[in-house]
Amino acid sequence: MEISKEQKWANEIKRQLDSGRYPKWPHEVMVKVLFGGSNYTAQPVAPLPTWRVLDVGCLFANNLLPFSEIGCDCYGCDIHPEITAISSQVADHRGIKAAFDVGSNRSLPYPDEFFDLVLSIGTIHYEGSAELVRDALNEFRRVLKPGGFLFISTTGPKHKLFQRAVSLGENKYRIQGFDFRNDQVFFFFEEEECLLQYLEAQYVSADVGRVTEKHMHYTFDAFFGLCRR
Repeated sequence: MEISKEQKWANEIKRQLDSGRYPKWPHEVMVKVLFGGSNYTAQPVAPLPTWRVLDVGCLFANNLLPFSEIGCDCYGCDIHPEITAISSQVADHRGIKAAFDVGSNRSLPYPDEFFDLVLSIGTIHYEGSAELVRDALNEFRRVLKPGGFLFISTTGPKHKLFQRAVSLGENKYRIQGFDFRNDQVFFFFEEEECLLQYLEAQYVSADVGRVTEKHMHYTFDAFFGLCRR
C-alpha cells in the first residue's frame, strides 16, 4: 500500500525530532520584515501582543517563537495529526504558547476574519497548479481580518530543490533526485514579478523581495512577500 504524502511528511518530521536536528529558530527573513521596521519595508509592520497569529505548515513551531514571546495568541496547523502532536510537544518543551490543529493551505480550520497575521513559509509551492495556488491565497485571505497581513516565502530558482526539478510548463515542476518528495508536482514562481502578480490579485497591497545565500554546500534561494488584506 502506497504511503500518502501526509504520512511521508509525518515520518520525516519524526525522524528529524529523533535526531535532534530540526529548525529551532524562526525564519530569518520573516523576523527582519516583521520586526525590522523601515529598514526592510516601505510601510513597517509592528506585531502587537493583541494579535492572533497563524503559521501554516508549522512543523516545529519555531516561527511562532517571537510572537509567543511578545504575548500574541498563536496558532499553528499542519497536514497530519502526528505532525501537530510533535509541534505541540516541541512548543511545550520550549515554552512557546500555541494551539495546533490539522489543516492545509486550502483548508484552514478557522473562522473567517480570525487572524491579524498569517505566515506561509515554504508551503505555497506544494500546490501543483496555478488554480490551487490561487485557492490557497484566497484561503489565507479568508481567515485574515480586514487590514491583516500575510507573510509568504517560497523556493527560488537557484535553490537545489528547484534546480533538480523537471519543468512541466506553466510553472509546474516535478521533483526528482531530492528526497521523499520525489515525483510530486510543485508550483514554482520563476520570477519575483510572477509572485507579485498573484498576491496583488487578491490583496489590497503587496510587496515582494528575494534572498539568495551561497553556502558551502548549497545555495539557499527564496522569494518572499508581505501583503495586506
